[in-house]
Amino acid sequence: MAPRDSRRTFAPPESPASPQGRADSGEIDLVAPDLDPRELEAFESELKQTGFRAVVTRVNRYLARPRWWVEVLLLGALYAVYSVIRNSVGEVADQAYRNAYEILRIEDAWHFALERPLNELVHTTSWLANIVALQYATLHFLVTPAVLIWLLFRRKDHYRKVSGTLVLCTGLALFGFYFMPTAPPRLLPGEGFVDVMAQTSSWGWWPESGAPGSDAISNQFAAMPSLHCAWATWCGLVLFFLAKWQWLRILGLIYPFTTYFVVMGSGNHFILDVVAGVALLAIAAAIVYAPTLLRWWRGRSADAPAGAGVPIG
Repeated sequence: MAPRDSRRTFAPPESPASPQGRADSGEIDLVAPDLDPRELEAFESELKQTGFRAVVTRVNRYLARPRWWVEVLLLGALYAVYSVIRNSVGEVADQAYRNAYEILRIEDAWHFALERPLNELVHTTSWLANIVALQYATLHFLVTPAVLIWLLFRRKDHYRKVSGTLVLCTGLALFGFYFMPTAPPRLLPGEGFVDVMAQTSSWGWWPESGAPGSDAISNQFAAMPSLHCAWATWCGLVLFFLAKWQWLRILGLIYPFTTYFVVMGSGNHFILDVVAGVALLAIAAAIVYAPTLLRWWRGRSADAPAGAGVPIG
């Protein structure tokens, strides 16, 4: 008989009912619990939803912090779409003239056709006509981008909502251009309006048609509402409320009113166009800031003591 090797050891057989033996051997037995298929499906669905919410949250956080190159691409694309829609309303000349005459009839009936005396003043005063034409052809395309850039780099906390108001206002204006094409006063024969832009085109770069830009990119019948006035009002309010320098706030307050004067004095807009542009901006701001105002109102209501009334006098 061979001698027994003292180095070999034999583990005693484990009893299936003995968890201690398995623990002593260093093995870990993982037993999956019996899950109902419906519970498992609900668990997987919850995981997917959680992952989706995480992605949405990351995207929102990324977009909440403006980046100049994203904003340039976004605003450029939006303006391109806006221009295409604005200038492709079709043959609407007859309707545009009918709408213009109807607007003028309403203004004359209520005696507030302010564009009549302003246009008379401007076109009979050569130096004033030159200033009006220059502002109409330039500041609309310079001040608005400048304010946007200033917001982006100096007031980032306000940029998203403030610029969103401008974008929404511009988008809403397309409904006016499409459903209510309107000729400007300068195109109405027999009403006494003079096209100041055409009057000054001999030294300016604008065409004799009176459009502020090339005829190829201008819609002559997009007078209602006045985006000139909506954009100018937006710029003025932004500078007045967000600028730190007093002189810049004063300029911001003056700029919209000079624009109102210019668009009517040049024969490009009725006063109702101006009112509609400002009203459209107010609607866009109300939509953009509605959640913020609602949260403020709820917080104000929660802080108010029970039974407290509104003080009168």
